Amino acid sequence: MHIQITHLRRLSILLLVLVFCLGLSVACGGGATPETAVPAEEGADAVADQPTAAEPAAEEAGEAETAAGSIRVSSVAGAMHDVLVSLAAKYMAQNPNVQVTVEGEPEGGIFQALIAAGNQPDLVVTSLGPALGQMASDDALIPLEGLPDFQLLLDRVDPAIVEQFSGHNYYIPIGADVTLMIYNKQLFEEAGLDPENPPQTWDEYLAAAEAIDNLGDDIYGNVFWNEALAWGGWYWNMLQPIYLNGNQGQCQLVNRLGTDITFDNPDCQMEAFFGFTQAAQRFAPLTMETNFFSRKIGMWPQYGYSWEPNLETAADRPMVIGEDVGVAPVPVLSEGDPSFTTYGGRALIIMKTTPERQSRAWSFLQFLMEEENNRQFITELGYLPTLISLQEDPYFQEPARQMFIEVLQNGMLPQQFSTAETVANEVQAVYQRAVVEGELTPEEAVTQAAERARAALEGQ
Repeated sequence: MHIQITHLRRLSILLLVLVFCLGLSVACGGGATPETAVPAEEGADAVADQPTAAEPAAEEAGEAETAAGSIRVSSVAGAMHDVLVSLAAKYMAQNPNVQVTVEGEPEGGIFQALIAAGNQPDLVVTSLGPALGQMASDDALIPLEGLPDFQLLLDRVDPAIVEQFSGHNYYIPIGADVTLMIYNKQLFEEAGLDPENPPQTWDEYLAAAEAIDNLGDDIYGNVFWNEALAWGGWYWNMLQPIYLNGNQGQCQLVNRLGTDITFDNPDCQMEAFFGFTQAAQRFAPLTMETNFFSRKIGMWPQYGYSWEPNLETAADRPMVIGEDVGVAPVPVLSEGDPSFTTYGGRALIIMKTTPERQSRAWSFLQFLMEEENNRQFITELGYLPTLISLQEDPYFQEPARQMFIEVLQNGMLPQQFSTAETVANEVQAVYQRAVVEGELTPEEAVTQAAERARAALEGQ
């Protein structure tokens, strides 16, 4: 076992710092390094790059009322920002009377402050998940169904990735992601495991993790992204496939109305979830400072398709799926059970401003969802298609991508209620104590998570 008490104390301090930093940016201004990897589109500073002459500063473009003929687009900094700048240039060439400014994604309280000041962007590329429901409940978004040709666009999108809130369509999914398990074939061989027969059940997974962990002090059986526990409820989407596999997709965190928790029902197997992750953490580093791409990790059951670009920057040389990296469904509780996954990805939303600004944002949204432009966005950033027409594209028929396409049949959208965010945060706080720090039994973890979650819901 690699967990040391001193390391746990350091992690606790680190997480406290991260919570503080979240008030400023989602990643505390830290970019990816060879030791710490994040998805390609999130791998640069969460603070926007300094704008160039072709990209007016947000302070200049972001007056309370955007100038006529302009669009402000909010994007994650880094690769996504660059792709959107490229697409914006193409759009402006076709629409010379419109100026498109791509600016850094406002986070947390900063976003709310912009809305309160009437200084919000027009179009936001955001994550699927409860933050969407929160903004809809705050009356910050416009329903899209009343806009011209909305139904024509919606009919081109995979319906499995679309969900209404309060009877309205508030988003269009621009790129999808799903969670699977990847594993290091070389470490499997060195541990005497069959690299063509990855673990299918939780028990097999734990046995494989222990065998790999025994290879040496700097080798770990598996890894979890524990730093992200403090970064908001979106991280539950990466843990949730394990939970869903325990209850076979019968339970999420809250009920269908978002009014109460469901995970404390014994049939939901939350206790089994805590027990499995607690056992797996014994063979994992405390943080992603040692990550899968370092070649020192046996398995990672939280690999999303959007992490594919990180394989190119792996230690020593690129890692290749099918050769030195295997891809498999997330293991299940019982042999023969189907494996579930959760949808991640990005959605386009239009902020509530003025009819003129909303109309221009809708025009640019439609442009981004044109097949050629959408293909550029998803292939350059590592997403799966949301347009039905692109699902048969030869690019996505390559063997390394087929596993991700196939698993979509058991894909589930994250719960997108504002209350789901509240509950996920409370579950993750208990996960930190129970799994990372080992201070609670699985039974105690479920009890405390339920108490905290219900108290948080009552306080809203």
